[in-house]
Amino acid sequence: MINRRQFIEATGATVVGAGVLSGSAAAAKEFEYRTPVFTTSDLSVREEPSTGATRVAVADERTGGRVFEGPETSDGYTWWKVQYSGDSDDGSVTGWSAENWLAEADFACPMTGEVTSTYWDTRDGGDRYHRAVDFSTGGGQYVHAAADGEVIYAGWASGYGRFVKVEHPGGWVTSYAHLAEFRCSQGDTVERGDLIGIEGDSGVGTGPHLHFEVRDTSGAKRRSYYDDGEEAVQGTGVPRSFY
Repeated sequence: MINRRQFIEATGATVVGAGVLSGSAAAAKEFEYRTPVFTTSDLSVREEPSTGATRVAVADERTGGRVFEGPETSDGYTWWKVQYSGDSDDGSVTGWSAENWLAEADFACPMTGEVTSTYWDTRDGGDRYHRAVDFSTGGGQYVHAAADGEVIYAGWASGYGRFVKVEHPGGWVTSYAHLAEFRCSQGDTVERGDLIGIEGDSGVGTGPHLHFEVRDTSGAKRRSYYDDGEEAVQGTGVPRSFY
């Protein structure tokens, strides 16, 4: 299986935000403090909001981030200071990026930890796909709601163990499995970032971790873009447009 970086290199995509580019800028975005975002192309991360500033990293296409500062205008671009999750090359980095290649995410990463299993990983000897993302710190990490919504289930669910489901506007649902403890109850209204549980190893699993799913209005599990071994940061954007 190729990762995001290998896919981008194979398709000949280029790094943007690396210098002054021709063409008109997109309409200004209105990000707020801690808005979850993700990159829509390989994107330079710089020490200052300028194309001439030192580039500290290149965030892969579809890397999640969260906004901490901005906007600043320089060199024909609007810039935001973003903390990024790790990608296939780097751990988590923070710096300034041009907003043209940032999109607001529908969901935020629910937990800080290492990505230990992705959507396309297989189960049962290769007979079925995982269709979720696993994050792990070895147990005990706080688990947060990925977006505003209502807790429609908080209880035991066979192989999922201690299991929470949150319904979001439009009928989308996020699920959080193998929890050690609940920090919410069925019927609670939650906001993005609210504490809903503690990472654990309840149910059937491979050790302490959070199993995180996104389901659409039909109940189908939807893919989010993470690669094995990446450092995910709670609150950064889940890298996909779902709605």
